[in-house]
Amino acid sequence: MKKRKKKLGRPNPILLFLAYIILTPYYKIKYHMSIDRRALRGIKGPALILAPHISRCDHLIIAMALYPIRPTFVLSEHFMMNKKLRPILKRMHVITKKMFCSDAGTIMGILRAKNEKNVIVLFPEGRLTWYGHSLKITDGTSQLVKKLGCDVYTVTGNGAYLTFPKWSKLPRRGKINVTASKLLSGADISAMKDDEIERAISNAILHDEEKAMEGTKYSCSDMTEGLDGILYRCPECRREFTMTSGGGEIKCTCGMTARLDEYYKFHGSRFSTVNEWYDWQQKELDTAVPLKSRARVGTPDENGFMVPDAGEGEIYLDRHRFYFSGTVRGEKTEFIIPTEKLKAFPITVAKEFDVRYGGRLYYMYPLPDTRAAVKWVSYLDKINAERSSVKTNRTDK
Repeated sequence: MKKRKKKLGRPNPILLFLAYIILTPYYKIKYHMSIDRRALRGIKGPALILAPHISRCDHLIIAMALYPIRPTFVLSEHFMMNKKLRPILKRMHVITKKMFCSDAGTIMGILRAKNEKNVIVLFPEGRLTWYGHSLKITDGTSQLVKKLGCDVYTVTGNGAYLTFPKWSKLPRRGKINVTASKLLSGADISAMKDDEIERAISNAILHDEEKAMEGTKYSCSDMTEGLDGILYRCPECRREFTMTSGGGEIKCTCGMTARLDEYYKFHGSRFSTVNEWYDWQQKELDTAVPLKSRARVGTPDENGFMVPDAGEGEIYLDRHRFYFSGTVRGEKTEFIIPTEKLKAFPITVAKEFDVRYGGRLYYMYPLPDTRAAVKWVSYLDKINAERSSVKTNRTDK
């Protein structure tokens, strides 16, 4: 006799209700959040919600927008490595995802959620933006949408990044406008080609916080606290990691000083916005010159909880490969990953970037300055963008 599979289930209704009645008025009063639910009226499972990953509070914002629907979130497995979060996430019946690698278990979980007529929430970029601009959607998203064949919606928390920037610990008082739209009808998806679906998703997810909420005031005690975690190159002397931020300013040892106002506009810099400065940094990167560094390494223990001081070693990245050699949990560890298979580095700003190899997750903390994590992330993104551009040019000929 076949053993019946355990249902995936949905979030605990009491937990979700308590979170909703506490957080919704709090967000509306403190952060001036508004929610336009018109496009979500009559939504029934199975359905898929796609959202740009703008802030660390996106899961909460989307849950509030969907309430009383109990959504099934697909999220990175690293959340389960947190001792405080794991018990809560288990009650939320989330589906975990190994980022930027094939994960049959995640696909099976999503298909089970569809069969149970759940409303599934997925962030197709695969990682949280650190500078307020949407990122490339992950490979296989269009194929997954076609396989599910259900109605697809988008929910966007406009202003969520500006309220909760990934590079700062300080939230801002401003405005969050949550909007929703129906992107694709399940009845139409089967007749669409993969590239048509991918184009539709990419266009819907494309988001620039600085443009979406331009002219909106965001205030806190220090607008630049943590900003040197993503802006590492001085636009005047062009040196790297010579800047400090705080007190509403970002400064370089060369004397360059720029102030960031409550509208996210710079004064005293040749760049008017954070995105302009960040994009210039990436253009300045020469991918013909490899990156090398010492690194502290974090990895999960036998219970699946992250140990941030599990080892140390050397890291290296060029156009063709990422290389690590060192000691992890007392054992000599060495591996090489071709950049063609290394799609992206998720990042904790000013701390580490994530790498997965052999089924194990590694946190790489560049030494001596962990703020360098963003340079490694940007370098790999530029390599992949250059490779994609070459492929596109070949196809167009």
